This record gives sequence, structure tokens and C-alpha cells, in this order.
Amino acid sequence: MAKILVADGMEKSAIEKLTAAGHEIVEKFYEPEVLGEALKDFDCVVVRSATKVRAPHIDIAKTGKLKLVIRGGVGVDNIDVKYAEENGITVRNTPMASSASVAECAIGHMFAIARYIHIANHTMRNGKWDKKYYEGICLLYTSDAAD
Repeated sequence: MAKILVADGMEKSAIEKLTAAGHEIVEKFYEPEVLGEALKDFDCVVVRSATKVRAPHIDIAKTGKLKLVIRGGVGVDNIDVKYAEENGITVRNTPMASSASVAECAIGHMFAIARYIHIANHTMRNGKWDKKYYEGICLLYTSDAAD
């Protein structure tokens, strides 16, 4: 099976599944100056935001076993994707990884604004509690609202 470097951390259950599937998992962060040499020993590297996989790393890693770079997240701005792929290293990401969290955050902010939590927080820190001004608005949509 594959030898996989998890450079920036990974959910414990994911590591357990990969290990159960027969993969060798190494959890370790490498400083940029030694990353390329370290990557030569791995078939795959999984990064998040901290590890940057740039052309100099790829130049060294391509002489070894590295065939896949996975970004555990939406973007791939910390990976030289075109250069990696030109050198036979596939790059993938997890574009839907944060969708639920982003949706939850957006809904939370809508509730906070609708209930004036942001203003109440500010005025409370200044020693005021103007609760009569924080009644809020209804967020529910009804067909009558469009009429």
C-alpha cells in the first residue's frame, strides 16, 4: 500500500481508516528547507494550510516516490499545481470539506444580526443594557411577505 505523509494534521478517524486499509501513515510537519527531501520517501502527502508545496520541493520530491499531493481544504494556493502536474505529480483537494461549517457560520451571523447581538455585545461592554432596542426582526419567510 501507500506511504502517506500527513503534514498539517488530520482527523483521527481518517487516519484510522487509512491505517486499517493498509496504508502507512506518518504524521509530521517538515520545515520548508527539508520538505522536498522528506517528500521523496512518500507516495502521497496531505497538507492543509501550513505546509507549502512549491517548485523547489517538487524538483527534489519528483526524484523519489511522490505521486500525489492532497490539500485538505477548498483551495490549492499553497501548492504549485501546474508545476507539480507537469512533473507527474497529481494534485487534488477537498472542495466541499468546509461547506457545512460555512453554511452554519452564515446562518449564525444572520441570527446575530437579526437579534442585534453584535450591537448588544458592544453596548454591554460599555456598561449599557438597552434591551428595549434589541427586540430583533423575524427571519421567517411567508408567502404573505411578498404581497
